[in-house]
Amino acid sequence: MKKKKILALLLMTSMTASMILGGCGGSGEEKKEETDSELSTVTFVHGYYHDESEWPAAAEMRAIYEEFAEAHKDEFNFVIKADETGAEGIYNTALNDLSSGEFYDIADFGGWDIVPVASESDAILDLKPYLDEDAEFKAGVGVCYDQNEADGKIYSVREQIEGVGFWYNAALFEKAGAATPDQWQTWDDFNTAVDKLVAAGIMPFGLNAGWPTNILTAGYSQRSEASRAFYKEGKTVENFDNDTFKETLAFMQDKVLKKIDSANFGPGGDDDEQYRTDFFDGKTAMLFNGVWDAGGAVDCAAGIENIKPAVFPTDEAGKKAALLSGGTGYVVSNKLDEAQTEACIEFIKYMTSPEIASRIIEKGIGMAPSTAVDYASLLDKVETDDAKLLVEACQLCQEADYQALGLGNTFGDAEGEIQGKYAGLMDGTKTPEDVVKELNDFLAAAE
Repeated sequence: MKKKKILALLLMTSMTASMILGGCGGSGEEKKEETDSELSTVTFVHGYYHDESEWPAAAEMRAIYEEFAEAHKDEFNFVIKADETGAEGIYNTALNDLSSGEFYDIADFGGWDIVPVASESDAILDLKPYLDEDAEFKAGVGVCYDQNEADGKIYSVREQIEGVGFWYNAALFEKAGAATPDQWQTWDDFNTAVDKLVAAGIMPFGLNAGWPTNILTAGYSQRSEASRAFYKEGKTVENFDNDTFKETLAFMQDKVLKKIDSANFGPGGDDDEQYRTDFFDGKTAMLFNGVWDAGGAVDCAAGIENIKPAVFPTDEAGKKAALLSGGTGYVVSNKLDEAQTEACIEFIKYMTSPEIASRIIEKGIGMAPSTAVDYASLLDKVETDDAKLLVEACQLCQEADYQALGLGNTFGDAEGEIQGKYAGLMDGTKTPEDVVKELNDFLAAAE
């Protein structure tokens, strides 16, 4: 899935695992720098080690970190270390070192969920008290506040989130005489538009047995209060025999999968990106992918002027839904002294501030969770067409009436089981009832 390749470093950024002062070990090269021995020292480990020519966003993120360290050099030593082992490396190092009672001062786990084991080991700091006492800080972490809260505690927030809606080719909609997604009021309008596209000989979308189909399944699951309630159960679902879930499966079978031919349905997996290629080549009308794919529109055959962002309709006229997933990012040791802890909190506030959030979007790094971003000003500020598309896509996701985690974040291991049923739904060898039975068998086997 291109989300793991385009700007996918974006949101699953390779965050680190190098040696920490008084904390975890690692394999990255340490940045040599002098520190004031009379000041408190905090070591921050990250994974933006990439050369600027390889990934310009990495250099921008390093600059952001270094500006913070420079601004506070008279208050504390903020030591910055990059590690090339990436997010998985930092996660594995933390797992190993927790057994001996050690943990990073502060590190970014880039989506790898260290929280359950680290909190169980009483190794990490609860950020909720700091968020609750500072309205600006809480606004800066946006959806991470609710999504990452568990048992009244919040152990991690991020400066970037995975924002997902979809993209469409306005020229193909016009050619088919179909209403564009920005005009849709409900999912009935989606169905009507798809039928008009098909009637005009235009393939409405390309899919595969994975990421893009999961997006549409998750998006349709936000259509009503009842469907949202079942979806939110996610990993705690005990029975998939739910009317709204079966309606979702029926929709995917009849209104989605049966609208395309086998040539437009791939096997899935990280290397199966034909659905993207077809869209940017102007062969399909919609692409189910996240905000980062604004970059995919540059110099595309479909014409960047025709590429537009959208979020999902619901069955509540005019109401919109988007998928916003934060996950595990910054995690702080709870064994630091007061001055070190304050330095870590100051850093996270800085990284989630409106200024840095706007910069992350403006520079094309990704979508920020902050609800305080001035998107109108950003649109005036950015100059390139793809930058404008990214700003517009982020704004639509942030302003959606309903915001939910992605399918994988919500259903965990069951995600793979769900996506394994798409091919059968498409060729008619499975019914929604068959899928429900097989998913319940999976739940029973997992007990």
